[in-house]
Amino acid sequence: MKKIFIITLFSILFLMALGIVKAYVFVPKLVLEGETVAYRGGGGPIDYNKLNKKGGCTANSLLDSDVKTVENTVEAVSESVSAGADIIHLNVHRTSDNQLVVFHDWKLDCATNITGAINKLSFKEIENVDAGFGYTYDDGVTFPFRGIGFKVSKLETFYSLYPKYKFWLNLKNNDKRSFNVLYTYLSNLPPFMTGRTMVMTSSKGIDWFRGKDLNIRTASVGSVKSCGVDYFLVGWAGVVPKSCRNTTLLIPPSLTKYFWGYPKRLAANLQEYGSDVYLWSKHHPIDQKLSAIVKDGVGVVTSDLHFINRVKNTKLVNKNAS
Repeated sequence: MKKIFIITLFSILFLMALGIVKAYVFVPKLVLEGETVAYRGGGGPIDYNKLNKKGGCTANSLLDSDVKTVENTVEAVSESVSAGADIIHLNVHRTSDNQLVVFHDWKLDCATNITGAINKLSFKEIENVDAGFGYTYDDGVTFPFRGIGFKVSKLETFYSLYPKYKFWLNLKNNDKRSFNVLYTYLSNLPPFMTGRTMVMTSSKGIDWFRGKDLNIRTASVGSVKSCGVDYFLVGWAGVVPKSCRNTTLLIPPSLTKYFWGYPKRLAANLQEYGSDVYLWSKHHPIDQKLSAIVKDGVGVVTSDLHFINRVKNTKLVNKNAS
């Protein structure tokens, strides 16, 4: 029995040593640079402490900034594209008449001039609302985005305006009817456009979409956490766990120190298995120095137009230098 234990222990130690050698010596080649993702299509920075106190209402939790657009609008996406964003992230809802619209909150109450849950309203009831009505950064003293034309648009509008862009669609609804409406829309797009789309949904949604069509890329909070935890446990040994294959890993900038090989080795390891890694900055202010991280294969999810433009310029410099 003792002999078996020693052999088993030796085998485990040998495999661990082999993994460490692989991790530190045999590094996969980095194939792709990182990309910038325009979070919620764009929009201003948010005071997240205020957001939590305000019950999750983005519109009345803004930080004062030079941003002149409202998240999830055509105008915001236009600004993000002009700044150089590679991917557009949008929040998507199904209306009562099975239209797909781009908006963040479940209800229109906080951000617009009407009330009601989006999935209880038809698009006709929504299309003329003032999508900038409730946005303020001084607790309601002023409303700088009110009455200047921001609207709630259909998802198809964004695909029509930017057919060559990549999209991340955060589907807010978690029911089969909504899954089917989005799937029907995506399946009717040209294949190259469908291939440039990732659906961000629930675990239930992932199971539904995978059962329907494996060609549609999906991600969820659960899948991101599983990959993050599993990589933390075994990444140091050069192992890319199954949960980190053919998926997307999102890491808050403050947690990068816990991911072995960050940035370049981590990105290269994941790319070898069809996955990407992004810093998940969202509407938080972001360190402009991180613009150089894209050359190491790590993308950034942010609404900071200055940062996005800086990344674009960094890529141009690197391209000209090579």
